[in-house]
Amino acid sequence: MGVTTSRTNAENNSAAAEHQNDTLPVPNSTLSYWREKPHRLDSHRSTPDLPTSCDVAIIGSGLAGVSVAYHLATSTPNPPSTLLLEARQLCSGATGRNGGHVKVKTATLLSIIARSSSSSSSSSPSSSSSSSSSSAIAAANALDAFVRAQIDALADVVTSREPGLAAECEFELRRSWDAFVQESDAVWLEEEWRRCVERGDEWTRGREFVRGEQVEELTGVKGAKAAVSSPACSLWPYRFVAGLLERAMGRNGGLNVQTGTAVVGVEKVEEGEKGGWLVRTERGTVRARKVVFATNAYTAGLLHEYRGVITPFKGTCAHLATLDGREPAQPRLSHTYNIEYGRQKLETVDYLNPRPDGGIVVGGGKFLYEEQRELWYNTVDDSTLMEPVIKAKYFEGYMQRNFTGWDDSGSKLERIWTGIMGVTPDGFPHVGKVPGKQNQWILAGFNGGGNALVYLCAKGVAKMVLEDVPFEEAGAGIPEIFKTTEERLARHS
Repeated sequence: MGVTTSRTNAENNSAAAEHQNDTLPVPNSTLSYWREKPHRLDSHRSTPDLPTSCDVAIIGSGLAGVSVAYHLATSTPNPPSTLLLEARQLCSGATGRNGGHVKVKTATLLSIIARSSSSSSSSSPSSSSSSSSSSAIAAANALDAFVRAQIDALADVVTSREPGLAAECEFELRRSWDAFVQESDAVWLEEEWRRCVERGDEWTRGREFVRGEQVEELTGVKGAKAAVSSPACSLWPYRFVAGLLERAMGRNGGLNVQTGTAVVGVEKVEEGEKGGWLVRTERGTVRARKVVFATNAYTAGLLHEYRGVITPFKGTCAHLATLDGREPAQPRLSHTYNIEYGRQKLETVDYLNPRPDGGIVVGGGKFLYEEQRELWYNTVDDSTLMEPVIKAKYFEGYMQRNFTGWDDSGSKLERIWTGIMGVTPDGFPHVGKVPGKQNQWILAGFNGGGNALVYLCAKGVAKMVLEDVPFEEAGAGIPEIFKTTEERLARHS
């Protein structure tokens, strides 16, 4: 079996090219490893035609949309009639194209602290600077605690709440390495780590820092100079979402799923009628009392106030495997990974998720094309591959180049694909009631890290929808920094 690829940008002459500057998903996306074998619900329509009305319309069938539908179905004895709308196939967006592991990077937490501290140090009085630093540390602690709670919640739903789902989606509780290969980065990391530990930062607890000659042996990463181990889990994201949706449909007979139904607009019902929203799709219009936007990178096309606030951006992922039919000879990797090849202007971090069958899902290589913004920034075209990645053969021989003991493994590139994520200027998602809109909620803009955040954000949004409670009373432990507000929109739109 040879490597499976799709079109590069220069080769793409399909209808998707016409969608390059649109905000709807393109019709012929590259096929990810996760979606090679479609689930029975992949192109499901609960009814031949759209319903005329519903209590709640959810736009998007990735982890966000399906998790909201699941929590609506399981949080009350009488769940609302719910319409789940998907432009393409079930879970065909970012969730069906990501790395499949759940963690928060050490570098992410340190950047939150450094970013907030540096913004106040040059111009603020010492007391204000100290307050800003404390807020930054609190934000890092809150994010870490939320991700750990997410890991626990995912473990709970696939084992206790929904028996059998763990096996279906190959769920594993694991640990993850953040490995640094540059000596200068290792020095920086050691200094920052020591400072945070001495200060008592809560996010450092449960993490382990290693330095020196033992790092390469412990992590298996060639040339690694320092590393931090942290709690993590991994799963087959597409199968998890499909399995969760099956169970939600079993709990809520009023859950109507409509794939192949792109939403093109949401409009307020005219005064004097029953109220609510008109959800306009390519197949007709539905009246909904409440609307949830689980639209991630595609949000700004429907909610114009999020233009410049949530921007689509394109990334690359690949699957590596032994393709000649023999048993893989490589060492078994128990951890997932983020490998930091060098902290610099260009992003040089990759992620890896070793699979139970010995294969590897790996993503990254952004430094190869980052300066060519037209290839990846503000585009929704996941029907093409990144030419610089293909030309560099970046994922070919990847494990042999980067890991010890893999020289004779036979690991080769089996499949490569792209996906569209939603990036925000401040690095945090937007969750909660849409500012200035009645009965509209959002959870979107996850900056490529949705696996680690979405499930509990969806639980909080479901409670807001069901009980009309504010963000602060959602009860899911969602960090305050995630709350979507007029101030955040004004700051970045």
